[in-house]
Amino acid sequence: MAKNNEKKQVSGILNAASSSLVAPSKQKTMTKSNDATRDRIRETLQEALSSVSREADESIMDQVKACDSIRISVAVESVLFQKWGCFVKGAGSIKIKYRSLMFNLKDPKNPDFRRRVLLGEFKPDQIVNMRTEDMASDERKKEIENIRMKALFKSEHGQKRKATTNQFLCGKCGKRECTYYQMQTRSADEPMTTYVTCISCNHHWNLH
Repeated sequence: MAKNNEKKQVSGILNAASSSLVAPSKQKTMTKSNDATRDRIRETLQEALSSVSREADESIMDQVKACDSIRISVAVESVLFQKWGCFVKGAGSIKIKYRSLMFNLKDPKNPDFRRRVLLGEFKPDQIVNMRTEDMASDERKKEIENIRMKALFKSEHGQKRKATTNQFLCGKCGKRECTYYQMQTRSADEPMTTYVTCISCNHHWNLH
C-alpha cells in the first residue's frame, strides 16, 4: 500500500508542470522519506542536478533555471526505491546500480547526462532501466567500445581465418582485402555489429 501511495505521489510530481498552464513553484526544502539512507540519496541527486546551472550554455539557461532539482530528485529516488528497493538491504547487484547512477550523475566529465535528467529528457522510469553504458559520457562510451573491440579481436587469434571479402574498403590503406564477423553487442532488437580486419595493414573497425 505504501509503495502504491508513493507511486501516485511520483506521478503527481512529474505531471504537475505539464497539467498546468503555470509551472508549480519550486520547492525550497527537500521532501523527507522517513528513511535516512533514502534522504541521503535524494540530497546527492539534488546536489548533482543543481550543478547543471553552473555548467549549462547560455542558450538553455532559462530552461535550466525553470527546472526544480528538488522535485526531480525526489521523483527519481522514489522510482529507484520502487524498482530496486532499499540500498542498505539490497543485494550487491542493487548497490552497484545505485552507485553507477550516482557516479554518472556526479562525474565532472559527464555533464550531458545530468543535464538531460534535469531537463526531463530522461524520465525516472527510463533511468531505472538504463545500463551503465547508456549513462556514460561520449568519451567513456568510446573507451568501452575500444575495450570491447580489443577483447573481441583478441578472441579471434587461434581461430580459423575467415573467408576474405572485398565488400569493405579499409580507411587506412585503401585496400579491400578484409575478413569480418558479426556479433550481437547491443539489445536484441538492434542490428548486429560487424567487426572488420584489413588483411593488408591489420587495421580494425566496426560497423553498426
